Amino acid sequence: MKPHLLLLTITLLLLSPLPAKPLDAQQYRANLLLNLGNRQLTNGQFKSALASLQESLKLYQITGDRTGEATALFRLGDAYFTLGRYRTAINYYNQSLQLTQNFPNQSLTVQIFEHLSNTYITLGDEKLAKKYQTQAAALKKEIGNPDREAAFLGNVGLDHDAATEYKQAIAFYSQQFTTAKDNNNYQLQIDSLQNLAATYRKLGQFTQAIATSQQQLKLAQQLNNSTIVSLTFKQLAETYQTQGDFQAAIAFYQQQLQLTDKTQKSEVIRQLGRAYTFAKEYEQAIALYQEQLNSAKANKDNYTQGTALNNLAFVYLNSNKFDEAKTTLQTSIKTWTSLRLDLANTIDYAAEQNNTYRLLQQVLITQNQPEAALEIAEQGSIMTFLQLMGMRLASEAKDNNLKTAHKSIILPTIIDIQKIAKSQKATLVKYSIIPDDGLYIWVIQPTGKITFRKVKPTPENTFTSTNSIPEIVASVPKYLGVNSQEKQTQKFVNPLLQLHQLLIKPIADLLPENPQAQIIFIPQDELLFVPFSALIDISGKYLIEKHPISTVPAIQILQLAKEQRGRTGGSKVVVVGNPTMPKISRAINQAPQPLPQLINSEQEALAVADLFKTKAFIGSQASKAAILPLLPKAKIIHLATYGVLDDIKRQGIPGGVALAGENNGLLTASEILNLYNQPKGKRLRARLAFVSAGEPGHGSIGNGLLGLSLALMTSGVPSVIVSQWAAPDTPTSVLTTEFYRQLKQNPNKAQALQKAMLATMKQYPNPKDWAGFNLIGELH
Repeated sequence: MKPHLLLLTITLLLLSPLPAKPLDAQQYRANLLLNLGNRQLTNGQFKSALASLQESLKLYQITGDRTGEATALFRLGDAYFTLGRYRTAINYYNQSLQLTQNFPNQSLTVQIFEHLSNTYITLGDEKLAKKYQTQAAALKKEIGNPDREAAFLGNVGLDHDAATEYKQAIAFYSQQFTTAKDNNNYQLQIDSLQNLAATYRKLGQFTQAIATSQQQLKLAQQLNNSTIVSLTFKQLAETYQTQGDFQAAIAFYQQQLQLTDKTQKSEVIRQLGRAYTFAKEYEQAIALYQEQLNSAKANKDNYTQGTALNNLAFVYLNSNKFDEAKTTLQTSIKTWTSLRLDLANTIDYAAEQNNTYRLLQQVLITQNQPEAALEIAEQGSIMTFLQLMGMRLASEAKDNNLKTAHKSIILPTIIDIQKIAKSQKATLVKYSIIPDDGLYIWVIQPTGKITFRKVKPTPENTFTSTNSIPEIVASVPKYLGVNSQEKQTQKFVNPLLQLHQLLIKPIADLLPENPQAQIIFIPQDELLFVPFSALIDISGKYLIEKHPISTVPAIQILQLAKEQRGRTGGSKVVVVGNPTMPKISRAINQAPQPLPQLINSEQEALAVADLFKTKAFIGSQASKAAILPLLPKAKIIHLATYGVLDDIKRQGIPGGVALAGENNGLLTASEILNLYNQPKGKRLRARLAFVSAGEPGHGSIGNGLLGLSLALMTSGVPSVIVSQWAAPDTPTSVLTTEFYRQLKQNPNKAQALQKAMLATMKQYPNPKDWAGFNLIGELH
């Protein structure tokens, strides 16, 4: 078995019988989130899995459930192992180990030892791997626990499940159930039944899935466990809905709703209303969502009001009441604006706000209004910018103490978008993922002409049964072998080819024929982490071989970058390499750990500094206190260090740059943004900031890439190059020095980066060594 596929569910580790008393709300939600995180991880939904597992960890810590906390930490370790972030995985395993060593039941401790051993084997540390394997073997002999056998059988089943070997998975889950039943282990019985039902659903064997879930329901009801009963109602509803029996789905969602705590009802109401909608019982759906809206208004709950309005718009859209849908969504937009302008608001409404703009785009496309939909897509991108940066438009009221966005940041019309495209003299490609309708693509020519295409992710263009673009994007670093020496074996479909088929092939006829012509991609959400340069066609040619490429999170940001270019100056080249890494805590209550050193980045910084005849700040010299005063004087800022992509210091804006200083060595996006309002002489004036080492580990998690680049651009830097991943063994000095050599000859940064990538490719053909670099903003 592959160790990274040993994906355990929540109940695998709770080996005592279920308590008869019902769980409190927080415990209930923690268990649901942990179960959800396990399923998401098994399905390859890594970003969602990490979010679910982190949230479950917080709740377990609040409730004082040490078993749940240890389990969540262990699963986070498995998640990061799967993502190739082995040092982070070890950190989580060790935190879990600190808790479990005092548990009466040591089964989890055995598994932690085994997974630590597997991780150290992957890292090539045979000594430590052997140590942990020996400890695991010794502890197994002491335990002699029959539950261990059942846990192992489920483990093997999950291994087969992840490899899509469903018949073998069913056989092992069935054995697990029999063993658990013989041992009177109710928790593992439910665990095996839940996995069996999920596997039957994957096979489309809905009758067996329903029968298995009914068996699970009966057992949970006998144990008086409302948590599992509610979860089973949900699973039954989803199964019936998948096979088109909406009436049965409605009945089970209604039963789940009765058991759900009022603080958690919003999602169940959403799903129940969608089931009504799919059954074409529109009046019932509208009544349900209208009741939700009225209750939210009475409680002055703006977030739930916005959610209810989105739900209503979904029904109106599906019942062809497009005018009502538009009016409802415009009201929802006003709700999100009021939340942004309310400094007392602490609710993260970004996902629901994005849902509003997606629904409105879908309404407009359904009405054959692609240009109006593009306008809405761009306005949604600007609202994401404002929400992320904690800013207001210059046209909005000043009485809320929010920072004012640059005057070029507006909610653009289609005329504004066309003007920007003409001024850039480049082909602009805007993407929007619409979960219920596919992928929307707009191509804006340098003439201002706009063409719209819609793509459905199907096996014909993805070469697999997957229909999830985010899952394909998330698999790229692992496929390329980021944090390992080699690419994955070829039994996996190349995600770079899949993404080319989805993102480039449908618009290939609209892209410029001239190889010197620029293409600017405007991706959204998970597509921000697509290495466009490495997208490969069926003939084996990379996109960077055909065109110079850059990206920007919104078309309107190009206007900001252009205006910032007119204010650049500075005389120094500030170069940082491999600073003495700060200690950071990657999770609540986690002890701070130093980031891994970047020896290759030190060599890179020295090479860049030599090219510009300047000094490189290395090790302890590269402190925040030393570097920060130099930034306003710089014309180029080159940081061969980590761009940390989470909101480590909880300052509101994710993203930061690792500099020297054990406890104060992180220059955060919030601190960079503070330079925006500084007097002349203290603002940033550099024409380029280059952060070359990316996120420690995987690099496609969180909004940090967006937060860091937008903070730099807002504060005065028109062009930012950020690496999307950090591979400590990646030799980036070849690419960076070639980039600067090309830039001295040609001020076009996209063309300089293209030539540097092509030169690096000859020496290091694996895209992990050159494709992670992303030019954001101004081309010149």
